Amino acid sequence: GAMDLSAYLALDAEAVTRGHPLLLLKVLDPKPQSVLGDLYFEVHEEKQEVYVVTHVDPDAWPDGIGKIRFGMDQQQRAGHADDGAFRDAYREAVADYERVRRQIDAAAASADGDLTTIEKRLRNAMEAFTAVRDLRVGDVVRVPTWTPHSLQHGVRVVEFQTPTYERYIISFAQRVLTQDHWDTDHAVTNMRLDPPSPEQFEKVADGIERIARFSDFNVWRATLADAPLTLPAHIPYAVCMCIDGTIMVGNLRLTAEEAALIPATGIDHSKVTGPGRVLVAAPDL
Repeated sequence: GAMDLSAYLALDAEAVTRGHPLLLLKVLDPKPQSVLGDLYFEVHEEKQEVYVVTHVDPDAWPDGIGKIRFGMDQQQRAGHADDGAFRDAYREAVADYERVRRQIDAAAASADGDLTTIEKRLRNAMEAFTAVRDLRVGDVVRVPTWTPHSLQHGVRVVEFQTPTYERYIISFAQRVLTQDHWDTDHAVTNMRLDPPSPEQFEKVADGIERIARFSDFNVWRATLADAPLTLPAHIPYAVCMCIDGTIMVGNLRLTAEEAALIPATGIDHSKVTGPGRVLVAAPDL
């Protein structure tokens, strides 16, 4: 049968998750159009994000390689007298862009061609301060605190996270609808300037890596061929999501970007088999 997830979770918390809070699985699915689909350039003070790329739109990125704005451009940084001067120059570039952005937002559809030409020039000048990273399906991106980032158009990711919400918006190439201000000064003052370290994952077993470790839960990425993945008996529940291929969770079939909750009562008899790649998230994993 079928029932709402919220109703199922309310039936018996001990049987479903052994009383543990349920982790949040969130999908970010930007539109495929350039600029229109680019997300906020932002930082987080406490929240640490982990993205796993599940789809790269072929119309937006014909070569299958998408993008994320990630950190600051180190050549631009080296071209300034010191980091304080770099922050000041970037802050000024963002302020110049925001003034024009707000003029366009106020004018809406009636914005003239001269104003949109200025907007593009100032946006390019502002974005020249930032670094860009390539993304392919299956890639993992850890976003440390205070690291500026903006997922670009046409790149869909799944994000495993604790149910925490906080952000500081540095800039945005559209009207901001979630708040009435940008947080540029605070974000630029505190943002990390050093490039994020390359991801290094813990090997759990052949074909299995721990790609995220949080206080509440961890995440594995497993490549399954012939041997099944047996979930540890001690975990209170698990969330499984197929990256690609065909994954069987017990007798439930998952294809790319489909996910399933394995409750506490199902851990002991749920084998995860391939062929394909799967993400598994659970407390104490």
